[in-house]
Amino acid sequence: MSRNTISQSVKYGLHFIGIWPDTPFAGLRKVLWLLSAAFCQICQYKYAIKHIKTDGFVETIYSLGITLAYSALVCYLVFAWINHGVLREIISTMEDDCAKYATLDRNNVISKTGNLSFRLTCTLPAFHTLSITCIAVGTLVIPQSTDSNDRQLLMDMDLPFDTSQSPIYELVLAGQIIFQWIAGYTYSMFSTFLLMMILHAGCVIDILCYIITHSMSSQNEGHFRFVVMRHQEIILFTKRIEQLFSYIAFCQLLSSTPLICGLGYQLITAVQVENGLPVIVRCSVLYFAVCSEIFVYCFAGEYLNTKSKMIVDAIYETPWYNLQPYASRRLVLLILKSQMGLPLTIGKFSSLSLQSFASIMKASASYMSVLFAMS
Repeated sequence: MSRNTISQSVKYGLHFIGIWPDTPFAGLRKVLWLLSAAFCQICQYKYAIKHIKTDGFVETIYSLGITLAYSALVCYLVFAWINHGVLREIISTMEDDCAKYATLDRNNVISKTGNLSFRLTCTLPAFHTLSITCIAVGTLVIPQSTDSNDRQLLMDMDLPFDTSQSPIYELVLAGQIIFQWIAGYTYSMFSTFLLMMILHAGCVIDILCYIITHSMSSQNEGHFRFVVMRHQEIILFTKRIEQLFSYIAFCQLLSSTPLICGLGYQLITAVQVENGLPVIVRCSVLYFAVCSEIFVYCFAGEYLNTKSKMIVDAIYETPWYNLQPYASRRLVLLILKSQMGLPLTIGKFSSLSLQSFASIMKASASYMSVLFAMS
């Protein structure tokens, strides 16, 4: 069983992106990512500007949503590269915590968390890869125009060369499929990394609650100091997560909301028409993939706040009434600090929680009704 909460799938994925500490040729990886992303984004936005009045309303919304999703991915990479020092501190803290709490882990919480983290961090990238495959299948199966100059691509791009003739069309199509698989995998790495970190924080809190329950009944000064220091380390760890992911979550919200609206609108209209199965295949899995991304971010904030309240419950369940007054008063301070929670925010102005997820989905449904009214 694993004795570390760091998932190997996330480690290899961040090595691939070039943001894991001490990654070989990290600078070259960053340059290649920036050049490829900049080329694709320029071609995508040029297409959107040229065809905003000629394409149908549904196609415009879908194309713009996909373009914004790739723009968000570029922002993810830039924020991760800027906060590389914070990311290094987070990983170092996770490794130190696993070594520090190994002797105190009586219930094998570290092993169970590590195995759960590995399973979840393998499932999410696989689901995103499946969604990209469904996009490719659904797009290629959609009946194309009889005009030979209008051959369907996976990504709407205004390329500087003619893509209607073979074998250029096939090469561009293969390149777009590979790029979308890589981009989808990279896109999922950030949510899986966040999931791995909050599971680690929850693991440490569970061990701390066990220590509080079985050690705080005595009036040993060393036990109380140990608990306070470990709690302060957890707070600093979550603050680093907040520093790294606050604006990433903000970009996720901005890019996902119009994409959810466009995909939902396409799904509803495809159900009402004949031969709408390819569109349903293309949009349904991607719709759930985008919603799962938002859910992971909101779940992370809810999970940390719930775990913080568990510390309050563990302290209250100790026989504090048998302690001396000065010891009881110190427990009150620890309870008050735990009640403040471990918040994660969206761009420093709104907290991540399941309530936020419900509000986002409700707002997306409202925007979708506006699209129906406009169409």
